[in-house]
Amino acid sequence: MNENNIYLTSYGIDTRYSNYMNCYDDIINVLKNKKVAIIPNAKLISEDRTNSVVAKTELKNNDIEADIIDIDSNKLNLKKYNALYLSGGEPKNLMDSINKSNLFNDIKDFIDKGGIVIGQSAGAMIFCKNYYDTTTKELLIMNNGYDYSNKMIVPHYNNLPKELKKQISKSVLQINDNDHLYKLK
Repeated sequence: MNENNIYLTSYGIDTRYSNYMNCYDDIINVLKNKKVAIIPNAKLISEDRTNSVVAKTELKNNDIEADIIDIDSNKLNLKKYNALYLSGGEPKNLMDSINKSNLFNDIKDFIDKGGIVIGQSAGAMIFCKNYYDTTTKELLIMNNGYDYSNKMIVPHYNNLPKELKKQISKSVLQINDNDHLYKLK
């Protein structure tokens, strides 16, 4: 695969989880002097989207311009941005919004042309073709993600219950909660 600018994290820059901030400085350095679109759609509009608000605040505190864009209700003009920050929540919700908004190919082109993407938790999971649907009590494998990794991406791996780990494929990219920022190769 070609070199890309996809970075994966469990908690990103959500300072409410200060015990897991090992990648904070890395994310700020990657996004320095960039204009960032924060996509909150891994959480439904009816859910608490504080993680996206915290991300915007932290970027602003580091002199990084950022907008929160709900792609279900607003058009995302990727030409206005150098980077995307995909907040956490449920990967199925995020992919449903991307597909409903007809952004799948646009985001792929953005990445393939050198655009930067930070995927936080659910925002990280969608960068493999097959990811787990975490909205159900059973682990269902979705096969509509981006095909940038041949391993299933599993954030928060070190804090998953043992029973759940037994159900997960052995071919996974483990992103632990306290890991530094992981660059997808």
